[in-house]
Amino acid sequence: MRRLTLVDSLFFLAHDEFTGKPALRRTGLGIGMAGSALCDLLLAERITVERKRIRPLSRRGLAHPALDRVFSEIRGERESHTVREWVDHLRHDLGEMVAGNLLAAGVVTRETERVLMRKIHRYPPRDLLMSTAARSKARAAVLGTEQPDPHSVCLALLAWTVGLDDLCEPELDRAGLRTWAEATHRELPRALADLISGVDAVCAAIVYTGDRR
Repeated sequence: MRRLTLVDSLFFLAHDEFTGKPALRRTGLGIGMAGSALCDLLLAERITVERKRIRPLSRRGLAHPALDRVFSEIRGERESHTVREWVDHLRHDLGEMVAGNLLAAGVVTRETERVLMRKIHRYPPRDLLMSTAARSKARAAVLGTEQPDPHSVCLALLAWTVGLDDLCEPELDRAGLRTWAEATHRELPRALADLISGVDAVCAAIVYTGDRR
C-alpha cells in the first residue's frame, strides 16, 4: 500500500494500534476524518483556504477514494463554503468510508460486537508496523529534535484538536501538548492555520462544553 495519507493515519490514531478498538466516539472520529481529509487536499495543493473559505485549485484527484470524493464535492459547489461548514458536512459518514477503504486495501479487518443497543466496530490491523507508524510520526513531530514534515505536524495537531490528547504521555502531559499545539499553530502558514482553526471550532461547538480534560 502507498504511503498513508493523513486521513488514513488519523484513522489508525483513533483506534487502538493492536486491537483496533475505537479511542474516540463517532462524532470525534468524524470531525477528525473531515479535518484530515481537508489537510490532505491542502498539502497536495488541490485546495486552498482564503478568508476561511475553501476554494479548489485543480481538477486532478489523488487516486484515494475518500479524498477524491471530498474533492469532487468541493469542486461541484458553485459557491465557496467555510472550513467549518465543510467539516460539519463531511463528518457524518467519512469515517465509515475511510474504514471501507482500509478494509478493501487489506490493511485492517473488522470485528463487530453489540453493546446494549449499539454495534461497536473494531478494526484490528493486519500489519502492526503500519498501525503504529501514525503514532510514531505524531510523537516525533512533538518530541523529536529534528524539523518535522508538514504531514506529521498536521497529524499531531489534528490528534490534539479532536481529543487524542494523551498522544505523548508519559514524556509530555496534556498541558505540555497544549503548549506545543498552541505555539505550533501560530507558526503555520495562514491557510493551514485557518483550516485547523475550523476543525477546532466544530469540536468546540459539538463535542466539548469546557476544558477537554
